[in-house]
Amino acid sequence: MVDNGGEKSNDMERAFGLWKGKGKVAYTSYVKEDLTIPAGAKILVFQNPSATAENRQPNLRVVFVLEDNQKQQ
Repeated sequence: MVDNGGEKSNDMERAFGLWKGKGKVAYTSYVKEDLTIPAGAKILVFQNPSATAENRQPNLRVVFVLEDNQKQQ
């Protein structure tokens, strides 16, 4: 389950967080392990209103979800 600002679903898979970049870079991130997002998955990006420079939480949270018709394939 992913905490995404009050919306919760067992179908959402956490992908990674994004932090505000500097200069010409809009956002930056890193990946701790290999990540595979299935073809046809819907990518969702949620704002994180709790993010501050002090708590180092990501500004955006990226998740993916498979639609019901894709799960059956």
